[in-house]
Amino acid sequence: MKHILLTCTALATLAAPIASPSQTHTTAAHATAATSSAIKNVFWQPDSLKQGSPAFFTVELERPALRVTGTWVNKTLTFFKTSDPKLWYALAGDDLETQPGTFNISITATLAGGRIARTTKPIDIAAASFTTGTANVAEDFVEPNAEEQKQIAADERLKARAYAHFLPQPQWTGGFIKPVKAESTPSFGETRVLNEEKTSEHRGTDFPVNEGTPVEASNSGTVVLADPLFYEGNCVIIDHGQHFFTIYMHLSKPTVKVGDKVHKGERIGISGKTGRVTGPHLHMGVRWNGAYLDPVELLALTLPPIPANEHDKTPAAHAAARR
Repeated sequence: MKHILLTCTALATLAAPIASPSQTHTTAAHATAATSSAIKNVFWQPDSLKQGSPAFFTVELERPALRVTGTWVNKTLTFFKTSDPKLWYALAGDDLETQPGTFNISITATLAGGRIARTTKPIDIAAASFTTGTANVAEDFVEPNAEEQKQIAADERLKARAYAHFLPQPQWTGGFIKPVKAESTPSFGETRVLNEEKTSEHRGTDFPVNEGTPVEASNSGTVVLADPLFYEGNCVIIDHGQHFFTIYMHLSKPTVKVGDKVHKGERIGISGKTGRVTGPHLHMGVRWNGAYLDPVELLALTLPPIPANEHDKTPAAHAAARR
């Protein structure tokens, strides 16, 4: 009897229809399409990116998600949402040294119930037009002595610690503003030859202002560095959350200290001519995830207000930083 049961089972199996390879592929494709369709759209500004462009990414979903992440130019994107659970945002960019070409942005959304939706889109990064120039500075900024080299090494450790600071949520709200009331020079990405000897790459934008000009936070965040550095002079770095920083160099003095929470438009220092400079000005830098971005393009982005980071009170200057 046992033998007869096994034989009948085998016959039943043989009689069952066998799915063709094309049917199996179609079923998998339908499952993939259904999962991917949960991501309705991915778009960004500016529309056209180039070397050193900041980029504001928006992911639009068909249904609310628990978490949205991604990758962009080999760096991790962490998205956040505000009042609409179907809209997720990330402020990021590509480094000025990124080679022009086409790069994929990959998005992963974790939906309710543990389902995962993924999509990938190609984005072109065009070549930027970087200029060249010359500058004459004090000789020790070209050939620092042994003691100065020790300070430079100590400065690198201070900056590394500042950039390692991590705030999981964005601290900024709305668009970034100019830190001083002046027009910037087209200096981002410029290759400079110092004293006809040393080549330096300019990773920020200069604002030519007189010494003593108030310098304001370009957006809200937490001060992670406020120290005198060899090359940068008196320098303030603000963490705006999710690996996004702004940098303010060559101050005559900072008026904030590490740990201070600052609001957009709040005074953080006074402009000067400290560090490696040819005259008084403010250098503004922007850094995301180790990539240096064009501050002028950041100032041009239209960014949404983040209600949790909005402040009713008028920004007031901090007391002078304790040293």
